[in-house]
Amino acid sequence: MPSGDRAFGHVVGFNDVFKQEISVINARRGEQRAPAGLQENGTDSTGEPLLIPTADSNLIGLALSGGGVRSAAFCLGALQALDEAGVIAKADYLSTVSGGGYIGCSLSASLDATEGDFPFKTGRFEDETPALQHIRDYSNYLFPDGAIDAIHNIAIYARGLVANCILLAPFLLGFAVLTIFNYRTSDDLNKPKLFGYDISPYNIFPFQHFVITAYFALILLAIVIVWSLYRSISSVQVEHEVPGKWSSFVGFSAFVVLFCAFCELQPILLSLQPESFTADSTINKIVAALSPVAAIIAMFARQLADLVKTATETSRTRVMVAGYVAKLAIYFAGAIIPLLIWVLYLNLSRAGICPDGNPDCPAPDPWSYLVNNARGMKWLDSRFAFVETLYICIAVLCLVLSLRLRPNANSLHALYRDRLAKAFLFVPQNKLRKEAQLDPLHKRLSELSGQFGPYHLINTSLNIQNSRTANKRGRNADFFSFSRDFIGSEVTGYVATKDVERTARGLDLASAMAISGAAASSNMGAETIKPLTPTLALLNIRLGYWLRNPMHLKYWKSWNWWANFYIIAEMLGTLNERRTSVYLTDGGHIENLGLYELLKRRCRIIIAVDAEADSELAFGSFNTLVRYARIDLDIEIDLPWEQIREVNRMIGEEMEETGNSKMLEGPHCAIGRITYADGSKGILVYIKSSLTGDENDYVFHYKKRYSAFPHETTLDQMFSEEQFEAYRALGYHAAYGLFDRRDTFAQLDPRDYPDYASDLALLDREFPRAPGWGPPTRRERFVEWLRPKPCGTPEGNAPAART
Repeated sequence: MPSGDRAFGHVVGFNDVFKQEISVINARRGEQRAPAGLQENGTDSTGEPLLIPTADSNLIGLALSGGGVRSAAFCLGALQALDEAGVIAKADYLSTVSGGGYIGCSLSASLDATEGDFPFKTGRFEDETPALQHIRDYSNYLFPDGAIDAIHNIAIYARGLVANCILLAPFLLGFAVLTIFNYRTSDDLNKPKLFGYDISPYNIFPFQHFVITAYFALILLAIVIVWSLYRSISSVQVEHEVPGKWSSFVGFSAFVVLFCAFCELQPILLSLQPESFTADSTINKIVAALSPVAAIIAMFARQLADLVKTATETSRTRVMVAGYVAKLAIYFAGAIIPLLIWVLYLNLSRAGICPDGNPDCPAPDPWSYLVNNARGMKWLDSRFAFVETLYICIAVLCLVLSLRLRPNANSLHALYRDRLAKAFLFVPQNKLRKEAQLDPLHKRLSELSGQFGPYHLINTSLNIQNSRTANKRGRNADFFSFSRDFIGSEVTGYVATKDVERTARGLDLASAMAISGAAASSNMGAETIKPLTPTLALLNIRLGYWLRNPMHLKYWKSWNWWANFYIIAEMLGTLNERRTSVYLTDGGHIENLGLYELLKRRCRIIIAVDAEADSELAFGSFNTLVRYARIDLDIEIDLPWEQIREVNRMIGEEMEETGNSKMLEGPHCAIGRITYADGSKGILVYIKSSLTGDENDYVFHYKKRYSAFPHETTLDQMFSEEQFEAYRALGYHAAYGLFDRRDTFAQLDPRDYPDYASDLALLDREFPRAPGWGPPTRRERFVEWLRPKPCGTPEGNAPAART
């Protein structure tokens, strides 16, 4: 049923989504290509009919990987080559993640604006197009105007910190008020007390601290004994242990004991000398000095996590040591900020406790001045009354303010979105007068026509660390996508994009692009750094986005008073798919290639552009994708990626040793096989950011000076012109060399895959060789590269050394 005929917030399944996508794809195909069709092929694990494309649909998908501006630059070059090869015109789907989404969203919006005219032409015989010049000018998109942008960014970040403090204040002050109420004087800190009542007469233990904890521990012991006797009854032994009421009750009781122990630890710490909690005390100085260090470490959390991951994929001692150091830094930063809050609570509590046995001691300086000059407020003379009243008033004020704050208003999402939109979303023009700039392009997701470019799928991660049903495999996330027609995931269902846009009024193409690239956040799906989760949330290092849950959209109301307190769920990692709102972050937090959604739609040909940071060329994201595809979709993928790794490593080692290398013609790419659940076959064309020695001289020169190229850290989002061009040129070189048939490609052994030649023949039919220039190419078709022996340098063309 058309989306316009559905009730607001109506939840649909993937089959309805797929049908709508195919209708849009067929409208674009027109009479130039045969229409795609769908057919039922059994049922899925839930009993729902499984729709798959018909045999002659030949869906073609293009995937652009994550990797920040590095990926955007590499994918830009690849897109230029793919346009010349006719791939973009024939692609039915465009699936993007993170940095690939920067340039992918720019492409989709620009193709709509120009009615299909590719905006980033290479301009072989003229100057670059204004669109290409614009993206190059904004390669340093976070600080395009230099220092003034740094000031703006810092101000916005500081505002978010203040908002977080307002959210945290009611809880912090509330705990301090309860502590002061329970312990009014220093003498009280050495007595067992419960809500201000002295329980010393009822203390049967030879100690004065942890008395309540001891009582609860005895009760817990008695419960466990009773439970043991109960389980010994013959008729009960056959009952299931898990899940069970007894195990749940005992587990909750154990938590109560631990919580009591933590609470009773506080008076022990507060009973230290008062000087321990003055502004110039040693403990305060230490925590204050370490907190900025922890904050800086937290800002680089994603990069530290990448170091830890890389250390598990290499045998090089230097990299392994760096990984261990990064892990220690993560745990250090994860402990300091919570420690800072704990010390702040102790300071607030100590300020309201009289240092001697007199419960009516005066308010501390300089607060006593306010009390002495307040008319009719003599009841505030005592420290206890004054401090508690002050804390309660501030807590109530912050609570009222908190209810007016919105969950996405003060995170870094809006800043990130606006910077990206300025760089990548604009109205293309063929000519532009000097000093003029392209006009910004504001476009809603639902306004993408789908008629002038591939059907765009923008991939994000749905964070569900606390899910009861969807997170049994430890992924911490699910696949969540945005498109012109639907938004959602399998666990939340899908709803019409227009309906979501009504509830999230700021949601547009720029927002979806920013959400897909929200790499730094408190929760990061499968990449979540659990020790740092509270720290990242408190420090407002949050690019993620809170969106009304698709399954709850039909119950939408104009205002959700408690939505902003979802930051508590962020801090505690209790996110799931059942809440009124869900938390979305970088699609790379579950799958960084954008391939999953194309495999789910059973594309016949998939072209993947991989520009992620992979210094070891371990193809980590690809291997993760292979695992997901096998488990979730019963799909097997065979790709000879090791051939790319070996050539790239050889070139890198030669450059390190001699400053020079051979000039090999590939492979930058691999052509592999996809085997779907029903036995049908697909083709995977994989373009990897890699070096073979025959790149442009200025690319080779950049590599000499920056050895990490082309896998420089994603932390670097401020590219220079030279850096941006090196990646763009490499992307163009890698993709064009394949479709021009100039370069060899990593290939499957035809002895193991007898019908591999038919796959290559299909590629030859769909994408005939692009017109070349300069020296004539040696081959016209992919199948001419096919031979039973390992892929290598063509006969009669020994590798030359670069001079």
